[in-house]
Amino acid sequence: MKSMVNLDVLVVYSADTALSSSVSDADSLHPFSLNSKQANYNRSYAYLLDACEKSGMTAGFTTSADIIGPGTCKTYWTHESGNWDKNDAKAKSAQVFDKVSPVSQIRAAERDLLFSDQMVKAFNDPTLFMTFFDKLETFAKLPEYTLPTVAIYSNNLKSISSAIKKLRAIVKNYHFASDFSTNIILKDRFGSGGNHVYKINRDFAHKIKKIMMKNKDIKFVIQPFLAFDKGFAYKNNQNATDIRLIFHHNLLIQCYLRVAKANDFRCNMHQGGQLAYVTPADIPKAVLLTAEKIVRNINKCNTLYALDFVVSNNGNVYLLEGNIGPGIDWDVAQAGDEKMSKQLIRSIVNEISARISGSAVDTIAA
Repeated sequence: MKSMVNLDVLVVYSADTALSSSVSDADSLHPFSLNSKQANYNRSYAYLLDACEKSGMTAGFTTSADIIGPGTCKTYWTHESGNWDKNDAKAKSAQVFDKVSPVSQIRAAERDLLFSDQMVKAFNDPTLFMTFFDKLETFAKLPEYTLPTVAIYSNNLKSISSAIKKLRAIVKNYHFASDFSTNIILKDRFGSGGNHVYKINRDFAHKIKKIMMKNKDIKFVIQPFLAFDKGFAYKNNQNATDIRLIFHHNLLIQCYLRVAKANDFRCNMHQGGQLAYVTPADIPKAVLLTAEKIVRNINKCNTLYALDFVVSNNGNVYLLEGNIGPGIDWDVAQAGDEKMSKQLIRSIVNEISARISGSAVDTIAA
């Protein structure tokens, strides 16, 4: 029988992306495949585990598929002396830093099991997690700041046409209706990274149906297209730009811009966007004021989260989306990204250490 190892913190990543340490083939020597787009995650999570060790905490990395009980896994990775090691032992922890998105019934069940005991504490607030994970929920909770959002519940033309009609009605009565064109954005309701985001400019219902038929496992929402390529320009760059503000303890700790490639509205780095770290002085005051209002509305003092904003071509500020788990990986080709990502990781580790020692303001139960 496997022995049980007690860890100070357990990092849990979605099994859709990370590899279980139980995989024994010679190509699986890291939590993230070296042949995948996520290969650089190996160094950032190695840094996280190393930072935990330097803070006097024991830490392990596992996947959602390895979860066998609340805060408990059947096998896990550790990082020591520059190498990833597989541990064929059960481990458990009351402190969990998770990156598991319940995008399917399997992932949702794994996450529910992970936090099925109130003694297991999630790093981030579970209520805010769902608010930001679900774009429809973001609009429901923060309608005065976000883009009008409507769900499409079926890929038949009647359901799609009904959703479009509903969206048009919301936009017509919206406070800044003139900001929006007749074009529609179709996007993954639970997606990230700019994946499965489509701009529809004509024959709306039929084009949406065609896309949905090709992606039957994805749940979609629609939003009006917002032009923001001229709303905010950093150093006279007129490409579409979004503004990410990262908050911890209700304080702004980092801010950066993501600039889309030419003729694209998706600013995500995974879609070719370029990143630039800036100071609050570089951020429009209207964005900072809107962020302050949202932070007060959220009022989650211990939670780490990001707010992504855009400024319309008419000068109005919108929350594009929130992110309860901003990425901690870095791109060596982006100036300053490694330094700032490591700073963010240390902030996470310091918070976990404070909770374990009981010096944190509050603990967050899942």
